[in-house]
Amino acid sequence: LSTIHGWHEENGAEMIDAGMWLRPWYYPAIGENINDAYVREAAHVREHVGIVDVSTLGKIAVQGPDAAEFLNRVYVNGFKTLPVGKLRYGVMLREDGFVFDDGATARLGDDDYFMTTTTANAAKVLARAEYLLQTAWRDLKVHVTSVTDQWAAIAIAGPKSRSVLSDLTGTDLGNDTLPNNHFTHVKIAGVACRLHRMSYSGELAYELYAPAKRGRTIWETLIAVDASYQLKPYGLEAMGTLRIEKGHIAGSEIEGRTTLKDLGLEGLASGKKPFVGSVLRKRPVLEDAMRPSLVGLEIAGDIGARAGSLLYG
Repeated sequence: LSTIHGWHEENGAEMIDAGMWLRPWYYPAIGENINDAYVREAAHVREHVGIVDVSTLGKIAVQGPDAAEFLNRVYVNGFKTLPVGKLRYGVMLREDGFVFDDGATARLGDDDYFMTTTTANAAKVLARAEYLLQTAWRDLKVHVTSVTDQWAAIAIAGPKSRSVLSDLTGTDLGNDTLPNNHFTHVKIAGVACRLHRMSYSGELAYELYAPAKRGRTIWETLIAVDASYQLKPYGLEAMGTLRIEKGHIAGSEIEGRTTLKDLGLEGLASGKKPFVGSVLRKRPVLEDAMRPSLVGLEIAGDIGARAGSLLYG
């Protein structure tokens, strides 16, 4: 459970198992079902501002003089030139060329990086990193350490998100001082936090990282912000909807059978360096026009289709 879990239960969230965690699925108003609730929550983020508990993201400290080289090998895109103070979205492949995981990594110092992974694959990413460093890449001077439980994380998204955070931190967070894919250090309710500017919702958005034991304090401070901002929490269902609507990949699309091309991420792969999966991703079978394709469907009317539904046409 995240350190904010108690608040979710106290405020009526419907919970769902996600990876090894119990997460808020949606926050129903009186008389609402899941469909009513998540549509309302997603629309509210698009129009105003919302927050979601993302403490469940995997968080890995990657440290050592060869940390940049290590990241350059595990991600399909380049990380050697990432400057201190910036973060970069990256995708990992398995050795067989299929997509393994995605997430953002921030460079905190010359030899100090903060990697995030999906909730579902956090343990797998760490295990594979340790395996590679103990076998194939024993020459690299790198330590990888899980810090998932040390950090609470809150995403704040929507057109009013910058105003909310500027108000609470007393900090100028404009484009000149905090451009996209950068981070800074702020204080909220007296708690030192790291603020990442990165969006998975397609809206102006940020991620706040604070010591886990202070996560609820930060969350409640955000909830109590001036009513004129109309800030509200949203759950996992709305979060997935926001991602899909804007073309970001969703967790269910990284299921071991999709390629970079399937996900529209072919252009992310560097042609200037080797990386895990760089050879086998070019197998002819993965270019076969008859292999299954990942497509989006629009369902007419009010017919609902849950995850895992079989569709016939």
